[in-house]
Amino acid sequence: MDRKREILAREALLDRDHWTVLGIKPGANAEAVKLAYFEASRVFHPDRYYGKNLGSYRARLDRIFHRLSEAHEALTEALRQAPPSGTARVGRGSTTGTHPTVDPRAEERRARLSRHPYLATKVRAATLVEEAQHQLRASPEKALKLLEKAKALGGVAGKERAPVLEIEARQQLASKRAEDEMQAGGAAAFGGDANAAAHAYSRASNLDPARADAAYEAARWLMKAGRPLAEARGFAQRAVSLRADHLPSQLVLAEICLRMGMGSVARRHLEAALKLDPRNAEAKAMLRQVR
Repeated sequence: MDRKREILAREALLDRDHWTVLGIKPGANAEAVKLAYFEASRVFHPDRYYGKNLGSYRARLDRIFHRLSEAHEALTEALRQAPPSGTARVGRGSTTGTHPTVDPRAEERRARLSRHPYLATKVRAATLVEEAQHQLRASPEKALKLLEKAKALGGVAGKERAPVLEIEARQQLASKRAEDEMQAGGAAAFGGDANAAAHAYSRASNLDPARADAAYEAARWLMKAGRPLAEARGFAQRAVSLRADHLPSQLVLAEICLRMGMGSVARRHLEAALKLDPRNAEAKAMLRQVR
C-alpha cells in the first residue's frame, strides 16, 4: 500500500515543472539531476514490477517513467547549454528560479545548437528509445525495430537504457513465440499428432526455458512419439527442476528413467511423487517395477 501511495503521489506531480517531477530543488546541478533520475527510476521503472499484476498501476508507472525521462533529458540538455552566469529556462514553461537579462549571444548559440545535425540525431534516437519502452509488452517485435533504428543513428541518447530494453524485448518476443508454439502443440495433441505436438512443445520450452508446463508437455509427447528417451529425459528434468511440486512431472521423469534402465533415479522421483500424493496408484505401480 505504501508503494501505491508513492505512485499516486508522484503521478499527481506530472504536470508540474521538471524539477518538481524529479523531486529536486530548482537550480540543482547536473549531477543532482542525474542522481534524482536514477533514484526515481529504481522505484518507478515499469520493468521493476515485471510479471506482477499491477492493474491500473501499470499505466500509471508507464506515464510516470515517461515523464521522468522527459524531465531528465530536458534538464540535462538545458544545464549543458546554460551560460555560467545565469540560469536557463527549463521545464514546461517554468524556470529554474530567478534569471538575469538574457544574453543574446547565448540565445543565438542555443538556437544554433538546437539545429545541429548531431543534436537532432540525438533527440531522434531518444524518441525511438522512449517509443520502444512503450511498445515493449504489446509488440516486442516493433520495440526491437525501434531500438535497431536508434542504434543505427549512432547517438548516445538512451545508451544506458537501450541495451536493457533490447534484452527484455528479446525475452518478451521469445515468450510470445513460446506461447504460439504451446497453442500449436495443444492443437496437434488434440488431433492425435504426437510428432507435431512433440515438436511444438519442444520449441516452446527452448524458446522460454522458464516455462515448466512447456518442458513437461515436451517430455510427455516426445515419449509418446517414440523419440529418443534421452531427449525426453532432458525436458522432464527441466520440468522437475522448475517445479518440483508438480506430480505429473515427477511421474513422467520416473517413467522415462525406468524405461532407460535407471532404476535408482526412477525410485528417487517416484518417492518424491508419493510425498506429494501418498495414494498415487501410478507411482506405486512403477515403484513395484523398480523393486
